[in-house]
Amino acid sequence: MKWFLLGLIICMSSWAGNSKIIPIFLEASETYALGKGVYQGFYLRPDLRAVISVLEKHQIDPALLEKYTSQKTTNWPLRKDDQYDGWVSNPDKISGEVPEITVHASKLDVVEAHDEFFRDDVYAYFFVTDGVIPTGKVTSIYKGLSSKQSFFFNEIDRSIFPLIGMASKKPENHLIIDYGIIESDGDDIKEMQKLSSIIIDIAIAVYSSYDPQNAQVLINLRKEIKALTDMLLALKHDDRLATSSIGYKVSELQALLKNESYVELTKKHKGKGEFKDWEYKLLFRILRN
Repeated sequence: MKWFLLGLIICMSSWAGNSKIIPIFLEASETYALGKGVYQGFYLRPDLRAVISVLEKHQIDPALLEKYTSQKTTNWPLRKDDQYDGWVSNPDKISGEVPEITVHASKLDVVEAHDEFFRDDVYAYFFVTDGVIPTGKVTSIYKGLSSKQSFFFNEIDRSIFPLIGMASKKPENHLIIDYGIIESDGDDIKEMQKLSSIIIDIAIAVYSSYDPQNAQVLINLRKEIKALTDMLLALKHDDRLATSSIGYKVSELQALLKNESYVELTKKHKGKGEFKDWEYKLLFRILRN
């Protein structure tokens, strides 16, 4: 019995460390590729049906998914906890007034372009965790960028917290922003943008088909979104220019905005491209209501 229990604990630990979403996404994609006229007659598990509904809603081309469904990997490990995962699982106790805020991704500076021959086409994604439930934003594609150029995100793209129809909001315990800058000089950038835009929907759909009130399920949701993003955007190294995270506890936001109506934060990203080095600067602005 002792050895049985030990084996069970090991199995459970291994299961807990692997993505639940990616295998379901891949299985659902294979079914989706068969065509609605075929799979409509199938009995589908609730989790598969949930993902297929997202693919149908966004009219994802099955051809986009072929390179993923051919993968033979069965275990997709979730990354180790970063500093922000601890905030989600063990939130700080809040004292004092929580400020209502808006967060904008306001500007991108192209210090050195990744591709001077064809110029850069760029978009960005932002996954924002307020409490435990992430929301997501994928920007438009900004085209034809070269070195020493800058652009301001348009009115729709720049607002990343809160996302929908609200001027400002009080964060719940903390605010974590996971983001990426994607560049391509090929036709695939529109396809990448479309896949980026459904990542949150897929993750929420799968987790909602389980027990949405399960604390551990919710705590892992941010990790799952990161794992699915990495899998879907597993491009040439040069295409994914930058991924990073920023975060503030509510107490830090209170101190940051105590005597200021807004603060600005610049995140610098640089690396080596196929032909030359590249460097981008992404400007965030946090505004107090």
